[in-house]
Amino acid sequence: MATVLTFRPRYAARLGNSAPYVARPYAGRVSRARGAGAIRARRRNILHDFNAPAAWAALTTFLWYAVGMVPVQIAVIGQFGLDRAQISSWMFIIWATGAVSSMVLSMAYRQPLATTSSLSALIFLGTLSGRFGFDDIAGANLMAGLLVIVLAVAGFGRRLLVWLPMPLAMAMLAGSIMADAMNVVATSVADASIAGVTVAGYVVGRMLRNPRVPPIGLALISGAAAVAVMHSANPEPVEWMLPSLDVPTMHFSVASFLAISLPLIVLSIGLGNVQGLGYLAEQGYRVPADRVTLVLGINSVVNAVFGGHTAQASRNGIPIMASPEAGPMHGRYWASLLVAVAMLAIALAAAPVTSLLAILPHSYVITLAGLAILPSFQDAMERAFGGALRFGSLVSFLVAATPFSMLGITSAFWALVLGLAAALVTDRTQLLMHWRGERAGAARREARLPVVIRPAAAARVAGDLRIPISATIRNLSPNGLLVHAEEQLLPGAQLEFLFRTPGGAELSMRADVRHVQHLQIESPEIWEAGCEFRESDAQSREQLVRFVLNHQDHQRSTKLAKAG
Repeated sequence: MATVLTFRPRYAARLGNSAPYVARPYAGRVSRARGAGAIRARRRNILHDFNAPAAWAALTTFLWYAVGMVPVQIAVIGQFGLDRAQISSWMFIIWATGAVSSMVLSMAYRQPLATTSSLSALIFLGTLSGRFGFDDIAGANLMAGLLVIVLAVAGFGRRLLVWLPMPLAMAMLAGSIMADAMNVVATSVADASIAGVTVAGYVVGRMLRNPRVPPIGLALISGAAAVAVMHSANPEPVEWMLPSLDVPTMHFSVASFLAISLPLIVLSIGLGNVQGLGYLAEQGYRVPADRVTLVLGINSVVNAVFGGHTAQASRNGIPIMASPEAGPMHGRYWASLLVAVAMLAIALAAAPVTSLLAILPHSYVITLAGLAILPSFQDAMERAFGGALRFGSLVSFLVAATPFSMLGITSAFWALVLGLAAALVTDRTQLLMHWRGERAGAARREARLPVVIRPAAAARVAGDLRIPISATIRNLSPNGLLVHAEEQLLPGAQLEFLFRTPGGAELSMRADVRHVQHLQIESPEIWEAGCEFRESDAQSREQLVRFVLNHQDHQRSTKLAKAG
């Protein structure tokens, strides 16, 4: 029996008009046609996936990259006493490889799979400028990249996401970005004429609740208007210089491998995969962690050959581009594509771009970045403290929120270590159950989750409006399930879902809309009734997936049968 998603008529009234809400069909599917027709179909799908919220997310991420990363990179690289050609080669290669790999991964998987160079790794290298020569650091970068490739082939990227409990990872993410969220308050108080106007535009956008007018877009426009009126700057002329490629001399040693290469792997791959790819997985995407890790290893090797440092999945960019405010789930990869184009511009003209961005006041950029990260911060907090391992999540959050470095490694890594240790002491049973369950059924569940619900047609039944909606079952828990809708919904609204059980009975329950696309269905009875969920594609191929939850011991099992 198929799951029927039923929206009561009062939901349409909540939209402020009498017309019923009609959801758009899923448009991100790649055509299975062959030849020139397939190319045209793919092109149409890609163009149809473009949306304004993704473009706004891309612009915000670009400002975050350019203003938050480029000046730091130039400052740290300058500590090594390199000549202009070496600096140009370093800057060009780290931005060029990140842009190309972001385009390839995002197009291949239709996900905002953004890659960059690791800023944490670069800052770590800056602390070693007086202890190691640049030839030692270049050799250590190459060894780190080669080892990342080995780890990717061995399946380390996927196993890390499976083994690490997501509540701890989300707590680490929330703690790491909390300072950026708090900066919104500090800058608004210190510079109300610019930061305050930017925040006001964001609040107006949240009040409008219009998916075509995202809050961050209004914040960017209102803040830019305030900058134009209140701020004046005279940028210094910058000499245009095309990038050059320089292959540095490398020195390899056991000491540099232990002191540099191993921490680089932890900082770039460990934290990048957990924070960036982990957030993608929590948003309902099936993340190709091993393939992304392999690409990051290749990027790191190419970077090292031309004097650069290790690559990573974007820790701060992905939460912006993959958040619910970045538009429909199937079109968020457009944000990564647009940012990749901007990254190529940075690669070709790092110095002029830095000069132009220096015109923007610091308070405007900091406020905009903090507002862009707010949805991700809220989502991470809810996932960190909404389920099991709460004390471990609390420890992970507090450690990550405290800026410090120990043994040359930042607090984000130690947040995971101490969070796991705290969970092992206080929530040992839950943690061991998680590990045993993940090892026993990781491959089986990966093939079956998430389940996508795509009813074929809309109909009116008994006065109820049944709407075709593309949705993904994200999280399963003893209290119900979390559904991620492809379409934009009305935050704060209450919907009613009607499930048909295998025995033919109908089970009705309420669902609260979280953000603009999250539906929280809290009803353990759906498991006791043995509800079934149907997935069908354009060719009407169907799969029936039954979720059975034992409410006593919270053990979950999944049975899959094919029909049609």
